[in-house]
Formats: sequence, structure tokens, C-alpha cells
Amino acid sequence: MSRRRFVQSVLFAGAGAALPARLLRAAESRKWILPTDTPDRHHLKVMAFNPIAAPDPGAWELTIGGLVAEPLRVKVADLSRLTRITQSSRLKCVQCWSGRVLWEGFRCGELLRLARPKFEATWVRIDCADRYFDCVSMEDLLHPRTLFAVGMNGEPLTPEHGAPLRLVIPHKYGYRSSKLITKLTLVNTWCQGIVADAWPSYYSPTADIEAGVDHPFDFPGQARKITGGEILDY
Repeated sequence: MSRRRFVQSVLFAGAGAALPARLLRAAESRKWILPTDTPDRHHLKVMAFNPIAAPDPGAWELTIGGLVAEPLRVKVADLSRLTRITQSSRLKCVQCWSGRVLWEGFRCGELLRLARPKFEATWVRIDCADRYFDCVSMEDLLHPRTLFAVGMNGEPLTPEHGAPLRLVIPHKYGYRSSKLITKLTLVNTWCQGIVADAWPSYYSPTADIEAGVDHPFDFPGQARKITGGEILDY
């Protein structure tokens, strides 16, 4: 398959229409997000649900809708107006590895309050540019250690790690920390994420980090016992 045809099939699978030439050229000019088995300089693997060209920050838009009083369309520039924080937290993968990152971003409530969630909104469906989706409880989103990240380790977030916007929930496995986020839909009923629905024997609906053994990439060759929940000991 040619590169041009591959771009069309990935970005417009099932759409029933060819990719316009202008958008095709833009997609081909951007770096592709591909998974890796080797930890990068941030001591993380690149996990990609569906390989895509890196999103164009100038064209990126986040929509917030559902059970809100003020549906929103948010641009990258709008995110810079939110109160920034930094937080050191370990991203723990269900594949038994982890890496500690100094994240930069903002608390989820800073963004959601702009849309004025309705009282009955108890869950949020998260849709991503690579067609990944998940469903997170409002309780987990408003947890004091949860944040939306736009930077990591003193640098802007890279597309491989979810730019322009990703979620970080340290007390859950990494598949709950959705990347490449493009849409938030507030709902009042539980919905299941795509990985827990498709592979229930491997991905649990709760994504709770369980007790066991961790292999942190920032401590090569070491195995650490963990008691479950957010990893705070190292």
C-alpha cells in the first residue's frame, strides 16, 4: 500500500470519502505517531491506539458538550489562560512498567467549570484524535491528583505523549489517562471505554492500579513491590 493510500485509510476509515488534497498534504508533512517498545528519554514507551499523523496545534479544537449549560469549543490558545500547575506523578502501565514524570497542566475542574456542568452530570466520555475513547467518572476527574497535561519534564507535551492535551490520573493504569483528546461529553450514565469493552480480560472497567510488582523504566533492571493505587514510594 502506498503512503498516500495508507494516510487516507487511517484517517478516513469508514468515512466513505477521499481525503481532500490539501488535508492529505498536511497529514503527510506531519510526523506520524507510532508505538515503540523502547523507553524514550522520558522513561516512557509510546503507546498508540491507532497510528495517525501528529495533530496540527493550529487546527486543533476541543469540544465540550452533553450535560452542560455552556457548550464550548476550545483552542490551544484558550488552554494557556487556565491556572497552571506542575505535578510529579508516576504513569503506571498495565503492562507492568512505569515512569515518573513532572507534568505541567491544570486541574480538570478549571476547564469543566467553563462549560458549567449540570448537576446530573456524573460521567464524562472522552474522545481522542486516534479514535480512542474512554469514560471517566466525574469523581475521578475532580480528584485532587488528576490533571489535564500540556507539558512534561519542563518541555511542551509531544504528540507521542498526547499533545495538545492529555489526561493524567495517577491512581489509575495508564489507559485511563487518555491522549490526543478532542472531545468531552458529560453524561449521567456509565459508559465503558473501548479497551475495557474489547479486551475485558486484560483491561478492567475501573482501571484501578492493583498490588503487585512494577518495573520502573527510570530504575533500569529493578523490580518494585507496589500496594495498589497511586505509586508514591519512588
